[in-house]
Amino acid sequence: MEAYKFETTIQENGVIRIPEMSRWAQQHVEVFIVIDPADKQQNQTKLSLGTFLERWQGFLKGYDPDQLRAQYLQEKYG
Repeated sequence: MEAYKFETTIQENGVIRIPEMSRWAQQHVEVFIVIDPADKQQNQTKLSLGTFLERWQGFLKGYDPDQLRAQYLQEKYG
């Protein structure tokens, strides 16, 4: 088995173009897709306010933020 690595971008219509592949035409291949973490982070910054609130609303439910802040500062600065 041989392995090759290419970096490319998936086009809007879902097509993935891999350069210099004509010599392997009509060959059976396995394809693995790895999403670039930098691209994933850029996409996450486009979340709407509603999505953010759905995900994080009530995250600290039952905790006093002022008490948590005081505890953090006490631990950090002693």
